[in-house]
Amino acid sequence: MADIADPRTVPASRSASGALASLSLAMLLSSLSTSIANVALPTLSTAFAASFQAVQWVVLAYLLVITALIVSVGRLGDLVGRRLLLVAGLGLFSAASLAAALAPSLPLLVAARAAQGLGAAVMMALTMALVGTTMPKVRTGSAMGLLGTMSAIGTALG
Repeated sequence: MADIADPRTVPASRSASGALASLSLAMLLSSLSTSIANVALPTLSTAFAASFQAVQWVVLAYLLVITALIVSVGRLGDLVGRRLLLVAGLGLFSAASLAAALAPSLPLLVAARAAQGLGAAVMMALTMALVGTTMPKVRTGSAMGLLGTMSAIGTALG
């Protein structure tokens, strides 16, 4: 399997730009999900007939998993392959998003958000790591700045 950083797979400028666009979208998506559930908490409280303190776990589960695992998944990416793990993280995040949308109860919604947090931890850690190997050294700083901007935009949009 060709690595995303292998310059022989696609011409350098095209592959680097495409990779940066994809990595930026992954960062935007994971950051957007950090704050997007906050506005729905009152509605969730009503829908699940639960206290506000109980529905806050929808947000907390996501944040706790990201915080606890982001460093570990970065190391795991070094061991098993960053590209493979990033694709798995995107798949997990997508499946967990679907599970959250279809969750019939608050505990299942919290569990789905925790799974989303694991996928987001993978996405956040590995997008930063892959920029270092994908982008030419002269563009690494601006690429990292773009990822930071996407993170801020995602959080603000949420």
